[in-house]
Amino acid sequence: MSPGRRATRVTTVELLLDLVFVVTIAQLATTVSHDAGWESVARAGLLLVVVWWMYDAFAWLTNQATPDTTAVRLLFVAAMAAFLVLSIAIPDALTGSSVLFGAAYVVAALVHGGLFIALGGGTSARVMLRVMPINVGIGVLIGAAGLVEGPAHTVLLLAPLVLIAVAAGIAMRSPFDLVAAHFVERHGLLMIIALGESIVSVGAGVGEHGLDTGMVLGAVLVVGVIAALWWCYFSGDDERAALAFGAVEPRRRTAAALRAFYVDHLLMLFGLVLLGAGLHLALAEPLHAPTATAGWLVGAGVAVFLVGDADYRRYLGLGAWWFRAGGAAAALLVGGLAPLVPAVVVLAALGLVVVATIAVDAPRSADDGEG
Repeated sequence: MSPGRRATRVTTVELLLDLVFVVTIAQLATTVSHDAGWESVARAGLLLVVVWWMYDAFAWLTNQATPDTTAVRLLFVAAMAAFLVLSIAIPDALTGSSVLFGAAYVVAALVHGGLFIALGGGTSARVMLRVMPINVGIGVLIGAAGLVEGPAHTVLLLAPLVLIAVAAGIAMRSPFDLVAAHFVERHGLLMIIALGESIVSVGAGVGEHGLDTGMVLGAVLVVGVIAALWWCYFSGDDERAALAFGAVEPRRRTAAALRAFYVDHLLMLFGLVLLGAGLHLALAEPLHAPTATAGWLVGAGVAVFLVGDADYRRYLGLGAWWFRAGGAAAALLVGGLAPLVPAVVVLAALGLVVVATIAVDAPRSADDGEG
């Protein structure tokens, strides 16, 4: 294959790949809702860290080379299949049987690395020759963790975090010249799809619990919360982010991308996982007080999302961010008080927290943007 042309806009095959990632979010949320203990939540967070590392890597790939040939598109379909198998294997991976998850991860890493080396250009290919074995190693370690027990299992599960840090360090020392407009659009579209998954999960819950007045009211309030989070992320920040990210010196752009688009978006996605898990529990009886666990999950989910969004704005200089941090604290308070009031009241309060955050932030963000 010859080097591909640089991206100018997101392609439909990238959006198709995004739809598979939704399954990952849904699987993690459903699994956490079944076991919301600290260990289960921590394991879900760990799996999201490694899945997001590999999945986001495809955004870097398509930024450097547009997938516009039949051969490349077919390889993307293969990657989609690998990610789907990986997502299906998440419940087993969370309970210790991670061999299938690891094998699918290795396939995705090989497809990604091979395409990057073939299409990404000289500098990108040299970096990927060093990073691809690390990405493959992440899958191998997670798969191997499913074959052992005790301390060795824990070590093998945590080791990928070290490998991700090593790979990120290699990338920062040999930076990519990322196309800002495509990169921001790519992550924005992914966030829309991830936010939409929370609404889809409510629809699935209606089928499980039946349709009544409480469920209808709860569904409407969920849409309100998700719409508020969407507004929080897209309140002009997508346009400002493209300008701010494009203004970063090319040699520093890789480090900026890892912080703003890997770490901060990881936080927002994990927030949606926790929120989705909490909604599964809280909407079982919308007109009754939720359990402390359900309250903690929905409150923490909104809070973690707002923390990620606050740091995203702060790091890229998109405008005021501290009210989002205050909103995160308020969301945790709402979650803590959840067992005292009906679930629909909790959802309404969380929606109001996010709306108030945006309303107070908007004038200051506009002033900062003009400055």
